[in-house]
Amino acid sequence: MSWKMLVVAFAAVVGSFFATTFIVQRSSAAVGGLSEDIIYNSAPSIEHLALVRRSVLEVELLLARFINEPQLRPELGRDLDAALARARRGMSGYMALTAFPGEESVRMDIQESWLGFDNAVTRARTVTESDPRAGAGGLFDEQIEPPGRRLLEDVTRAIEYNAVRGRELAERIRETRRRTVLLATGLNVICGILAVVVARLLHRELQARRALVDAHTKFLEARAEELEQFAGRVAHDIRNPLSSARMAAELAVRKSPDDTSREPLRRIIRSLSRADAITGALLDFARSGARPDPGARAEPRAVIADLLGGFAAEAEQADIELSCEPVPPVLVACSPGVYLSLLGNLVRNAIKYMGDTPTRRITVQVTEEGAMIRTDIRDTGPGIAPENLPSLFEPYFRAHGSVAEGLGLGLATVKKLAEGHGGRVGVISERGRGSTFWFELPRAGSPWETVTDASRAASGSVLQH
Repeated sequence: MSWKMLVVAFAAVVGSFFATTFIVQRSSAAVGGLSEDIIYNSAPSIEHLALVRRSVLEVELLLARFINEPQLRPELGRDLDAALARARRGMSGYMALTAFPGEESVRMDIQESWLGFDNAVTRARTVTESDPRAGAGGLFDEQIEPPGRRLLEDVTRAIEYNAVRGRELAERIRETRRRTVLLATGLNVICGILAVVVARLLHRELQARRALVDAHTKFLEARAEELEQFAGRVAHDIRNPLSSARMAAELAVRKSPDDTSREPLRRIIRSLSRADAITGALLDFARSGARPDPGARAEPRAVIADLLGGFAAEAEQADIELSCEPVPPVLVACSPGVYLSLLGNLVRNAIKYMGDTPTRRITVQVTEEGAMIRTDIRDTGPGIAPENLPSLFEPYFRAHGSVAEGLGLGLATVKKLAEGHGGRVGVISERGRGSTFWFELPRAGSPWETVTDASRAASGSVLQH
């Protein structure tokens, strides 16, 4: 349910974001259109009409002087022509612009007034130039002032109309912007609320998953502890009867009169040996969780020699060559039994998984690496698939297709014993090229051992108090 709510909330956040973007874009387009109406219509109209009005007043002034000052008529005529040209330019610019809705009647009135004023000015100049005495009468007041006043009134009305339209456009821009800000703010608030909801859902989901992981980890730890206890009980309860049965079978073999009757007994002995190896693995795994013995020492050279001697018959039967590189005179911080268990598990695994490779050799090597002593067990077996390497040291892990017997506890035992004594384990393998299993243990007297002994002493003193 929480995942469904999370999906819905996330979709709402995304939808709000796109809605905000869409609204802002539409608002920008609307504001852009209104601004263009002001920039390219209302403002230019007022500018052209202002030029017409100014030019009309100038024409009236110059024409009055043209009529009443005959001696200056050539110069005033040129100025009059220039003023009329400016007025015509302003009219042409205004009429070329797109009309606002309802402005057509205003334009028609201005155009009609302008034609009347332009014709009146032309007639007055013609009359004045043909009759020098015309200026003494009321030519200007009768023929020029009325059409000029009408034109100025129409121009003023058109300026006011465009000014009103400009104010309306500006108000619409402000209102559009205000609505956009309100909508965007509302959507942003919704996005924020939804983001908080998403964050809370994610937090709850992560907490639930963390609780599941913790519970699973505790379950695995409890199972591991139960498994260790079970392994110890099984090993303890079964190993003694197995040993008794094996001794009885070996005694029967010695007393049997011929090989025909001995062969079934040998098969029984081999089966009992395999069962004893399995229970031994269980016992080692159970014991691997114990604390290291304080002050324990083991000499790898002696343990390796003893171990290889014990595996000689098994290796010879499997046609495997067992060898050891020269071992340096060192001591490791563990008991001989622990070192024997570590080395024995790895050598036994190497023999068990040798397969049918033509070169059949297992080599043990001990090297010094500072405060650690490293032991390598190299084999010429078939190697390990890369996908199996990360899980090799997990309890009960067995590679797919494996036919070798066992419970899959040997490598897990090696890992627990090595790490419990301050060391490490690892493997290097390549398909068809063999494998090298290794483990490291602290050198006897190393800083790790000193710290461990001190912590044990402190723990003991606390317990005594």
